[in-house]
Amino acid sequence: MIAGGGVGGVAAARFLSGELAKHGVEAEVTLVSDRPVHYMPPLFFDVAMGEASPEETRAPLDALERRFGVRVLVDPLAGIEAGENMVRLASGRTLEYDYLIVALGTTMEWSKYPGLAEAGHHNYSEEGAVRLREELSRFRGGDVVILVPETPYRCGIYPFEVATVLGATFRRRGIEASVKILSADPKPVTPLGPDIHGMWYEAFEELGVEFVHHKGLEEVDPERRVVRASNVEERFDLLIKVPPPGLPEPLRASEGFTLESDPRWAPVRGAEFRHPKFDNVFMVGEHSMAPAGLSLAGVFVHNAAFVASNAIAAEVVGYYPGYSYPTATCAGYLGDRAFLGHCEPRYNRELGKYEWGGRCYLGMVSSLARFLKFGFYKSWLDTLK
Repeated sequence: MIAGGGVGGVAAARFLSGELAKHGVEAEVTLVSDRPVHYMPPLFFDVAMGEASPEETRAPLDALERRFGVRVLVDPLAGIEAGENMVRLASGRTLEYDYLIVALGTTMEWSKYPGLAEAGHHNYSEEGAVRLREELSRFRGGDVVILVPETPYRCGIYPFEVATVLGATFRRRGIEASVKILSADPKPVTPLGPDIHGMWYEAFEELGVEFVHHKGLEEVDPERRVVRASNVEERFDLLIKVPPPGLPEPLRASEGFTLESDPRWAPVRGAEFRHPKFDNVFMVGEHSMAPAGLSLAGVFVHNAAFVASNAIAAEVVGYYPGYSYPTATCAGYLGDRAFLGHCEPRYNRELGKYEWGGRCYLGMVSSLARFLKFGFYKSWLDTLK
């Protein structure tokens, strides 16, 4: 059974159904989701920038049944009874499982900081992306603040993407505006290595983007249009905000699925992303990437889903798992261009975590990379249409 219809859930469902069928194993792969569609969140950025429509960001989940033989239930997960190999659904229904892959993402905890829910815009949902697009269409100049309340956060390069894209767009359109990143991270994306780290600073200088490190967000004042932190206060005409991450409610409601040291996350163990107490439960969503030593990004969730699925297939089919955590290639917008980056995570058995800082390298930087980024996400969705 797979809980979650995002990137991790869909990747796991496709791999497991195909791998088990290839070896002639009769097994039912069931995916449980709270909605009937699969979204590709990176495309929300393109919606906000007016380069894609909302319809281009999603595909129907029932294609998993038609094309891959996966049973899809649109019935939100309510809780997990891992000791009984059972899940509870919002409808009151219960389902038993032999193996469970959990890929529920994270919640957006806007209420964590005073005023954050009421002020600003974001594109971490389809609705948010549409509203940000409308706000940008009305923007005629002024101070833009991109706020990162805390770390880690979903999609580590997003603030730098939006800052450089807006900086280039404003310059091209002759709009007088300042763009400032106000971040809890003292240095942008240092784990991506010196080349990619330096690339962002060069782009900031070229496009007039200012990076400011805050040492603890205190509040956002929607009326006065001010962000206050312990060491800095910034005024804004347009605020773009990154959501503080939180643990999904079904995991909070399940015994043993909240990390005691930091309740924002769910626990995870080992290179195969197993639950610390239940060997047949795998934790591959964003909710477990930080404890696993990885970033909260789709490429890491995607790869974790493959590792977990391969481990399940190996136990069911009876062959030795030959699938270790793969290298991770990402694409990001950089002003009017884009870049390709490549990371090589490795599992440190002594620490019980993956390490990827310092093992990332810069590849292509060009306008062509913009098409590669957009085309990859579109082609992923096209397989479900």
